[in-house]
Amino acid sequence: MPPQRPIPVGQALLEAGTANQTALTGAPVRGPVFEFAPAIDQYLKTHLFGDIFARDNLDWQSREFTTVGALAAMSGVESQLLSHIRISVNVGITPEQLRRFGQELSAKGFAEAGERIHSAVGKFTQDVKRG
Repeated sequence: MPPQRPIPVGQALLEAGTANQTALTGAPVRGPVFEFAPAIDQYLKTHLFGDIFARDNLDWQSREFTTVGALAAMSGVESQLLSHIRISVNVGITPEQLRRFGQELSAKGFAEAGERIHSAVGKFTQDVKRG
């Protein structure tokens, strides 16, 4: 396995995370929760989108399939699952691939996870049609 490139630190990590988050979501992320609790914004940008997404051990599509699968396995995180369905599409995974992923989970005995993916992909496609 080739050596992993070094992870940025300090301000460079925040900048890398901000760039990764923007690329993954398709636009800068803003909202009331980040204004209310700016520490959450900084944590997400530096740790999740900086430290984790800056690693080159998995491509972004593989990370999104993993994230979608993990979120689908849990109840009560539907908004996060929908966000990662959107991110999955932004990184090149098609809604049909996500549906097949959900079908595979169902076939392997994880029916609730498969249904959550199916529901989230349905909501995503409805949102896209509405514009």
